[in-house]
Amino acid sequence: MRDLVGRLRSSGQIRNSTTVHDLAQCSSGHLNPRLYPDRPVVSLMLQYFRRPAGIPHMVSLLERCSQQMPVELLVNVDSPEEGATWAELAWSTRGRLVPVFSANVHEIRAYNRMAALARGRVLVVLQDDDTVQPADCSWLHPLLRQFDSMPRLGMVGLKSYRRGNGPEGNLERWPDTYHLFSDSGTGNFFTFPLQVDYAPMALRRSALLNVGGVDEGMSDVGECGIMSDWELSIRMWAAGWQVGFMPLVSRGRVDDKEGTTHSPKSVRRCWGRQMHQGGLVYGARWGNGWGAGPGRFLERLENHIRILNLRTLARNYTHCPFRKGCDHLEGDPPLPPAYQHFFSYDPHPPVDA
Repeated sequence: MRDLVGRLRSSGQIRNSTTVHDLAQCSSGHLNPRLYPDRPVVSLMLQYFRRPAGIPHMVSLLERCSQQMPVELLVNVDSPEEGATWAELAWSTRGRLVPVFSANVHEIRAYNRMAALARGRVLVVLQDDDTVQPADCSWLHPLLRQFDSMPRLGMVGLKSYRRGNGPEGNLERWPDTYHLFSDSGTGNFFTFPLQVDYAPMALRRSALLNVGGVDEGMSDVGECGIMSDWELSIRMWAAGWQVGFMPLVSRGRVDDKEGTTHSPKSVRRCWGRQMHQGGLVYGARWGNGWGAGPGRFLERLENHIRILNLRTLARNYTHCPFRKGCDHLEGDPPLPPAYQHFFSYDPHPPVDA
């Protein structure tokens, strides 16, 4: 502080009579919550429903991650009959594990509830049937470096991604193509996709709150949130944030128990009704409506993301991964004829004003 006061005096920015004490009182008028000693940097967020075999793994994950940096674990407990177990864990971890007792609200509403309570600036969404490797949580450091180096980065997929709509013409979705781009500034394998999948997934908390969270209208209470991750990705782009993918972790199974969304009694409701309902919202908001194709907006957005990758990232590919090619870094080149049918759009859109 003395050195700072000396420099400010010599440059004429403060009066010669200004003291260290004066500046200390002035700077105390607005505190920086990041400097609180127990403030978590990362909030892990777990959607949990009747999978006790996964509890020891998640507690162990909290402990290992806490050795890397300040971390908290929020758990949306959708089976409140197990409340005593989670309340004891909150006590034994001295509040670093925060249970949120719900009644089978499922993932969309769970993520919004936990994000509202989280104190970390980066949120990492987890699911209760996964283990995450590397087990020592060393992957948190490159993840934080990427968020810090890209102030507009709002969302990072850690599972899988799509470069564009539909299966045609792009090298996409699964992480076997993760090496195609990297960020020279951080040294991380990194790419900008159109949309990323749950989970694991990382979110800048301020960005998630800025866009209004996950759209709770995309699923019924107690049902899975199919396509809400894709819709959130597009909404991030539309709001001026960026979406990335990083191959930082691999997943394993907590046990051999089938996930509830894939159980015989749930698969039709989840992958039938909820995917249909989510598709209606996604198509109506960002495309030409359900079953009418992605349309011109998503074609233009895909092209914007293509150019962003090519201009800002190091290229490691041998074959261009974009259906609009890798040569044009300006404008919006036409689609190759083989893909034009997929992006055909109605000249009389559903909303015309």
